[in-house]
Amino acid sequence: MTRTAHRAAVAALAALAAVAAIIAADFTPPASAQSEESAGRIVARLLEDGRVEFGWQPAGGWPRVLPTQRYFPAEATVDRWLRSSPVEVDGAAIGRINARLLSDGRIEFAFTPTDGERILTDARYFPTSARPNRWLRSTEITIGAPSPFIAVSAGGDTTCGVRENGALECWGFTSGEPIDTPEGNYTAASAGRRHTCAIRDTGEIACWGDYPRYVYLPHERAAPEGSFIAVSVGDLHTCAIAETFTGTNTAANTGEIECWGARAKRAQLYDAPGSIVAWPGRYRAISAAQVGTCAIRDTGELQCWGGATGGQRGGEYRDNSNNIVSVPGPPEGGFTAVSARRGYTCGLRESGAIACWGDGGYENNTSLMNYQAPEGSYSAISAGGGEACAIRASSGEITCWGWQGERTNTPTGSFSAVAAGDAHTCAIRKSDGEIECWGTTAASWQH
Repeated sequence: MTRTAHRAAVAALAALAAVAAIIAADFTPPASAQSEESAGRIVARLLEDGRVEFGWQPAGGWPRVLPTQRYFPAEATVDRWLRSSPVEVDGAAIGRINARLLSDGRIEFAFTPTDGERILTDARYFPTSARPNRWLRSTEITIGAPSPFIAVSAGGDTTCGVRENGALECWGFTSGEPIDTPEGNYTAASAGRRHTCAIRDTGEIACWGDYPRYVYLPHERAAPEGSFIAVSVGDLHTCAIAETFTGTNTAANTGEIECWGARAKRAQLYDAPGSIVAWPGRYRAISAAQVGTCAIRDTGELQCWGGATGGQRGGEYRDNSNNIVSVPGPPEGGFTAVSARRGYTCGLRESGAIACWGDGGYENNTSLMNYQAPEGSYSAISAGGGEACAIRASSGEITCWGWQGERTNTPTGSFSAVAAGDAHTCAIRKSDGEIECWGTTAASWQH
């Protein structure tokens, strides 16, 4: 194939690059439930119209797997990797085919497993002299079983999970826009309604989604530089805990909180310092909500700031009958976990007992979320838009309550982590480390 023919061949495919990105981030979770190693080869052929088609040939022959988006776009930028939609074998996505145009006109292809690094085989170049309709293949590629998930976060229409090997997987939509998860290894992620942020294994923060359009105002700054151990995304602001602490006591690896975004300063004007750094001191956990934020100090005490009726600080607000209702703020005592959501916040006491507060519905000046909260000892908790869920410390079973919790079928079994979004909830099963989801949009998020 001449260079001119090649460029003409791939010209019709330029638009497919954007489509591939959209397909790659649909509502379907990236199922990768293979329990054993999977092997196969990348196959490619030149079509009569000049396009180059890619597919996957499982070990043993047939059937050949052709992903929905599988054509290399023309007029591609030299040395820029593009990717196909997921390659599915036996109903599970095992990864994506990658391809890039080289300066000499050849196309180099590779394979990226769902939770692994890009694999480059010995035979991986599609030649400029290829004959039409003749399938060429790479050397064999072996893909191991996926590592288990260790963290999960559910946002408005988005779910993200971090696997044990650092691979980050996100699916769904952020304000109707497709997700384009950045490459790399991660230790934590926080999915919001409009944007998502994650912590790289280097401690740096990466954010994506509708972030630039909605979160920043001209006078606000971007995500801070440095190394962080925790991050939490609110509606229009984000907060993170720095790895180091600049105060006098530096015994533990917890540090100050930094917040940024359109509401970061506004939320702190109520009673926090005027700088972008939140309440001074050392913190071990943080959770950002609509306009408020709650964090746990190194002493175990709660510190909340933001809007008086945002479910964090407490205060007074008018109910539906225009009566002034006094909303209690965060309770006293030591806590091990906190989860803030629009309208209310829940936390786990050091004893494992649940405590909730905020303006998310009241009965006799007591938060309904707190009134309905189950008794017992719990190891994890998450406040969502329609329900709050917690994991029992003894059995790993999940208990949910609230407006949506009474209408959904919470899965049975033992779980290690739980994350409640606006209308769906996800949790990590202990048995295999995979993610299971449920809620009013369960079919879209089911893993």
